Amino acid sequence: MSKQLDIRVERDHLMSLTKANAKSAITELIWNSLDADATIIEVRISQNAIGIEAVEVMDNGHGINFGDAERIFGTLGGSIKKTHPYSPNHRSYHGKEGKGRFKAMALGSLISFESRYKANGKIKSFDVDWDRNNLNHPSIDDPKDVRPSKNSTGVRIGIQNIDQENASPLLRDSIKQELEIEFAAYYLTYPNFSVIFDGHKLEFRRHIKKSVDHEENIITDSSTAHYHLRIIEWAFDVERKLHFCSTSGVTYLTDNLGIRGREYPITVYVMSDYIEKIQRDGKLVLGELDSTMSEMILTAKQRAREYIRQRMQEGARDYIDELKREDLYPYKEPTKNVVEEAERQVFDIVAVQINEYLPTFTEQDKKNKRLTFALVKEALENDTNGLQRILTEVVNLPKQKVDDLNEILEKTSLSNVIDTFKVINDRITIINELRLLLFDERFKHNVLERKHLHKIVKNESWIFGDDFTYGVDDVNLKNVLKANLKHLGREDFEEIVESSDNSHLEDIPDICLWKHYFKGQAGYHRNLVIELKRPSKTITTKELEQIKKYSRAVASDSRFPKEKTSWVFILLATELNEDALSECEQKNRKFGHIDEKEGIDVFVIQWGTLLNEAEARHQFLKDKINSNMSENGDGIDLLRKKYAQFLPSEITQPQEQTPTQVTPN
Repeated sequence: MSKQLDIRVERDHLMSLTKANAKSAITELIWNSLDADATIIEVRISQNAIGIEAVEVMDNGHGINFGDAERIFGTLGGSIKKTHPYSPNHRSYHGKEGKGRFKAMALGSLISFESRYKANGKIKSFDVDWDRNNLNHPSIDDPKDVRPSKNSTGVRIGIQNIDQENASPLLRDSIKQELEIEFAAYYLTYPNFSVIFDGHKLEFRRHIKKSVDHEENIITDSSTAHYHLRIIEWAFDVERKLHFCSTSGVTYLTDNLGIRGREYPITVYVMSDYIEKIQRDGKLVLGELDSTMSEMILTAKQRAREYIRQRMQEGARDYIDELKREDLYPYKEPTKNVVEEAERQVFDIVAVQINEYLPTFTEQDKKNKRLTFALVKEALENDTNGLQRILTEVVNLPKQKVDDLNEILEKTSLSNVIDTFKVINDRITIINELRLLLFDERFKHNVLERKHLHKIVKNESWIFGDDFTYGVDDVNLKNVLKANLKHLGREDFEEIVESSDNSHLEDIPDICLWKHYFKGQAGYHRNLVIELKRPSKTITTKELEQIKKYSRAVASDSRFPKEKTSWVFILLATELNEDALSECEQKNRKFGHIDEKEGIDVFVIQWGTLLNEAEARHQFLKDKINSNMSENGDGIDLLRKKYAQFLPSEITQPQEQTPTQVTPN
């Protein structure tokens, strides 16, 4: 005897649950079977002259117990999956709301459920009939014993009166691949099931070309969110998607991955308890509005780009080997550190793209090829931002391919690492070479502060700290300094600064440099003023008192609003007498911090200390990049290259004698 159930929910709400595309509908039914611990799931599609006649989904899961049937079919929500996250066989549940059964009606309006289950050692069965036109009232039959020949448990869902337009995608060849992608991550976790779709067994591994996994953490003030990233590369072309999943790979939400590189069809799965939690709370759809989700998405895209870059580099090996055999590869020496490896990795990728996408490149002679590769190498070594211009204007690579490369290379850490490494390498070299200029017997007697060193220091103000990495000369600041030079006993500041040849000023003891920095807020500035002393000058308390008076007079000048301008004055010297050393030891201040007023700080810094601290900062960064670069302590090649016009000829010419061991202050 059948019984009619009454679902006490507004019909329009129930109707909204029945709306889905064909793939989503069939996917939900397969998930229901997997949640029931099915190991064999079969989808049958019957056709007639006008299209699909019926759809059946059958499984060998544990079925639906009749005692649960009224709750399952007569209510909305209240699924046992909310309180029990795992199935009896310890599979992670997909559904939590009990809404998946409604999706069957997206395919047809007449649905029949047959459930076979175990009860008291026997196999029992009952049927449920459901009509879309009578959606609030499914009909359920009484249970009956199943004949001994039918001793397996499971559920059979029959769908008739098919919606031809909505169900027709089930006949596409691509639907099989789409389902294989949908369940691939889950299959890698629970491989003990098979799906037979319209007579074809879905092969979840056959189309997986490669799979990599990453463990990630997001640390906040209150907690740590752990998540697992799985990247699957397919053997066929797919739309690159980002799946948000349970820890076992059950997909709750799918979005576009949004990265270039179509040669490598990948899908990225983000699997986490956190995703399960916000799915239960109904917040998963907020996506990047959730800060933790936003972090997951950014990391997933970064890992995807890294994967594509690595695959491109792997694919480049054969071509790169050919370039080496033909002596066209511009790198001759083995790599010394991780940054050189990164640089060559980028070069290899670019070289292959040039060869594959530039129609006439293979026909060019070796000379032109060698020149092209040399230009790419030069861009990577000196300015990765210039690579795009070379590829576009010189090599004439198609714009789409240049954009693809930029997406992959510029949004990974490779270009940043290469550029940062070069900056750090150059700075450490400059520090070492400045030591030679100041303390090495070969050079120090030929170096003049105002004519030589001030030209270098003016352009390398990062030596004084990260706050002074970027700055500009400021005319107003120069005029203020000029107007207040009387405190240093100087009247010819303008001549010293502006003169292209100030060699006649050798008897003048000092010179000032200045830079003007924005503090990140409109109208607020920080000014750095440096007074250099010649190496032979020993600083006394007289010079200390002069720089303090000078700093106060300059800082109080009406041309700079006091409340919006801060000042750092540095007296840079080589030697200090005992009285000056004593004054540099101020209570509760760093050594050399001799004056401190509102918006004013005055320091006395010795060259040895300054260079040691600058080197320590950059050595730390160098170590963080895991670099093993060697330091050229025997020469001053970089300073010669950058400042040849400012250095005396005795220094710019190569030296023959053996270098002296230098011990700075």
